[in-house]
Amino acid sequence: MKAIILAAGSGRRLKIHKPKGMLNIGNKTLIDYSIKNLRASGIDRIKIVTGYQSEFYDKHYIFDDSVNLVHNREYANSGSLYSLYVGIADEDEDVVILDSDILYNWNEVNEFINSSHRNSIFATNVPEGRTDACYLKTDYSDTLVKISKNMNTIGLRGEDTLWENIGITKVSGSALGEIRAYAEDKFLESGDLQHEYDYAFESIKTKFNVLKYKDYIWAEADDNQQLHYMVSVVYPKITIP
Repeated sequence: MKAIILAAGSGRRLKIHKPKGMLNIGNKTLIDYSIKNLRASGIDRIKIVTGYQSEFYDKHYIFDDSVNLVHNREYANSGSLYSLYVGIADEDEDVVILDSDILYNWNEVNEFINSSHRNSIFATNVPEGRTDACYLKTDYSDTLVKISKNMNTIGLRGEDTLWENIGITKVSGSALGEIRAYAEDKFLESGDLQHEYDYAFESIKTKFNVLKYKDYIWAEADDNQQLHYMVSVVYPKITIP
């Protein structure tokens, strides 16, 4: 299995002048925590799709041959689906896809990566008060039915728990071809590259299992409030291999 980390975004809400994955948390950059976690889980081949301020990654990994940097030249005019499309262009084996701006506990991710489910989404319950999640709806066998940034479109069954995608997904080699075809159709149909990759998982023929981890310790860094939560609450709690 190979890892693909999507790291082309600019992090404009943080008002920083470097990629979010290059933020320093403790004694490492944010993306280095993911790479350390991946290697501890048995994944040594890692591809990073860069974009905004890509020279930060060029310098950071100049002596690391196990990290392959692929540049999304259209990063300023594209969404995450195009970055994923660039990342999987020449791939035909199973991959794990990660966002670059997340910090998370290793133990559960290690279990997720080494599970038998080749097409699966890592999920946790949405904490009270959070309204900007990537929400997931599943059937009774925990197969993905719908994914949405709009909570009102999920249509929960009464007392059901709200679950969210944290930005870690396993995709089989055969499903990568379906995602490439889905992306090409979306780009052609819309005439632009501004699409998010999450919706591919509900749209292609291959079905995805949603593996649910209750009260999981994690954070993303989309804005300053989230970054503060990451540094002050999540970082002191996480297990690092």
